[in-house]
Amino acid sequence: MSEFLKPVKLIVVLLAVIAVLIIIPAALFGVSGTWRVVLLSVSYFVFFLGTVWRVVRYGQLASRQVDRQVKTTAGRIISLISIVGLLGVHWLALYTFSLQDQAVDTVVDYGLMVTAIALICTAILVSQVAINTLGKFFDRLTIKSDHQLVTDGIYRLIRHPIYTSYILLFLGFCLMLQSIWGLGLLILVCIVWFGNRIVIEEQMLEDYFGEEYQSYRQQTKRLFPYIY
Repeated sequence: MSEFLKPVKLIVVLLAVIAVLIIIPAALFGVSGTWRVVLLSVSYFVFFLGTVWRVVRYGQLASRQVDRQVKTTAGRIISLISIVGLLGVHWLALYTFSLQDQAVDTVVDYGLMVTAIALICTAILVSQVAINTLGKFFDRLTIKSDHQLVTDGIYRLIRHPIYTSYILLFLGFCLMLQSIWGLGLLILVCIVWFGNRIVIEEQMLEDYFGEEYQSYRQQTKRLFPYIY
């Protein structure tokens, strides 16, 4: 019974996160009934179902206390800044959206909508593929006793596809709501959050796998194939 309750609890947490990020601010700003907000809420739920699937198949994630990023004071501060920043991105984007004419009636509007939907769909696809490829190694920043370096599938192209999927999802969110201010804040948050987390993760993997990881790092990009 307890094993059954774990994914249920995770779904409850997921719904709470979506409520805090999207549903509550949308209601406060009077845009909760718009199709874009509904679509974004559903998209976020589908996106984060990958984590639920991982827990159902392989068991609970490691304790947050063993995450390498939150084991240092600097890492904890950056994590807090990132959480507050992401909250700010979502609330700011929804607020600026509430001030706009929400009709989609120009070429630019249609272009942004199509681009946003494409980014969100790509984010969901990349996330699901990456999580399925990692399997039980999709976890917090920690080394397991039987840890293996995953370099196949999407990991042949980029080293951090899950982070890529987050960036695409949040970018699609800002474009869907046509929020320049939200997009600007998002760029700052991503630089701080993923910049610090990637450095920690890569150092952790290099310490554990040594030359194997160094060789892998030389053959791949971090977030975007052939670019970065």
